Amino acid sequence: MRLTSYLIFNGEAEEAANFYAGVLGGKIENLYRYDSMPSSPEMIIPEECAQMILHCCIIFPGGSMSVADTLPYDKRNFGDRGHMLTLDCDSIAHAGEVYAKLTEGAQKIQCELGEAFFAKRYAEVVDRFGVLWAIMFDEN
Repeated sequence: MRLTSYLIFNGEAEEAANFYAGVLGGKIENLYRYDSMPSSPEMIIPEECAQMILHCCIIFPGGSMSVADTLPYDKRNFGDRGHMLTLDCDSIAHAGEVYAKLTEGAQKIQCELGEAFFAKRYAEVVDRFGVLWAIMFDEN
């Protein structure tokens, strides 16, 4: 069994995918846009949404995540901290690198990167897209 995350955006999925691929040292695979869907009377795609992301996967060392855009009539948000993606980093330096990238344009730094009673390094960042990340390194 393997758990992966799937984040839904309101027209920002491509920007988010590129950002997360850079932060995580990954690459984007299986990118599909709405205009690649077979046409059907049940699913009318507005012309302005044709190039939005229907699905894409970001593969990075240690995992993967998927992102997509929702159509304008189905707006989504990440709520009020009711979710968190956790990155278990390989070293103190790695935690610092990821923290620096995720804080670029961040909406909020909930917890500055530093030592915690449960980890050598820990931080919480609400990134530019409203996604809450925990960044962690512990030698255990």
